[in-house]
Amino acid sequence: MSEPGRPATDYGLPDDEIVAEIPVFLTEKIGKNLHLLQYPLKAGSIGPGELRPSTARIKPIHGQIEMDIPLDVTSPMYNRERGQELGIGLSDSGRLLDIQTIVSVDIPKSSTYLAGVLKNRELHLTPIEKITQLRPSLKYLDKVAEKERAASKLDYDDEDTKEEKQVQTVQVSVRSAQAEEALRQQQNSIASIQKRLEEEPWSSLTYYDIGSDESAAVSSQLVAANTEDLICKTDPSEYLTTIIGNTCPDVN
Repeated sequence: MSEPGRPATDYGLPDDEIVAEIPVFLTEKIGKNLHLLQYPLKAGSIGPGELRPSTARIKPIHGQIEMDIPLDVTSPMYNRERGQELGIGLSDSGRLLDIQTIVSVDIPKSSTYLAGVLKNRELHLTPIEKITQLRPSLKYLDKVAEKERAASKLDYDDEDTKEEKQVQTVQVSVRSAQAEEALRQQQNSIASIQKRLEEEPWSSLTYYDIGSDESAAVSSQLVAANTEDLICKTDPSEYLTTIIGNTCPDVN
């Protein structure tokens, strides 16, 4: 925080009057469970209930999230004929494609993000554990393609494929040092990681929208309970250097 009476230029800021000081508090009560969900394909802001899912689920070990967002099949913009064609990717019962499934894609953290709550002229900050983008899942198209291949009785197990499988079986069964190393690399490969992800079962989630009592209860934990002043062991210059490097003028 700035010192009263010091000009903003002393801190490398534009020549603007400092009119107020706001105390800042850090809390981590729900930091390990606080995720930032981004919707990169959604234009504009998202209003309450706009993307409310009918079902939501998570794979706790890998942290993958899926949500089913209902589609308005009564809209004049909805193509029912196409919806029936694609609906076989959801069910064999002639169901319309009436949901859009969105799946999480983790974004590597290049810096620390925090969620801030301004309350009673106090700023309360909570570190964000994980940043995730939610994008449409197209797995239903894969299921449609599989069913179309089965209906056409396409057989991909020709003689060349069978011979290749036999050769692969012999190679894997030979546990030489080279094979062991290759197996270790395979287990650490992207394909192996994807396989473990797909094998992990889903756990159901209950979605609470903004404005609900449950949402308000969680939001209240973003406010620090302990608001006692910390004893600073560094001067302002040392503190800023620790945070952003030696880029600010000396304020001593």
